[in-house]
Amino acid sequence: MEYFEGHLERMRYQQFREENIPLGSGAVESAVRRIINQRLKGPGIIWLEDSAQAMLLLRAYQKAGRWDEFIRITIANLSKVGEVG
Repeated sequence: MEYFEGHLERMRYQQFREENIPLGSGAVESAVRRIINQRLKGPGIIWLEDSAQAMLLLRAYQKAGRWDEFIRITIANLSKVGEVG
C-alpha cells in the first residue's frame, strides 16, 4: 500500500487516456530494439557484449545531451585509477 500511496501522482490513468498519453511500454521497447538493430547489427558487424554495452552507453549520454557529464565522470574515474597505482 505504501508504494501505491507514494506514487499516486503517476497513476492518473483516466487522465492519461483522455489526453491520449500511451500507458504501455511497447513504444519504448520497440524503439530500443530498433536503435539496437540499426546501430549495432548489420552485415559484417560483430560486437563483443561489453563493447556493445559501452557503445550504447556512449550513445545514450550523447543523445540525452549529457556528453559533458560523461566526460567529467570519465576524467574523475581516470584520476582515481592513477591514484591507486
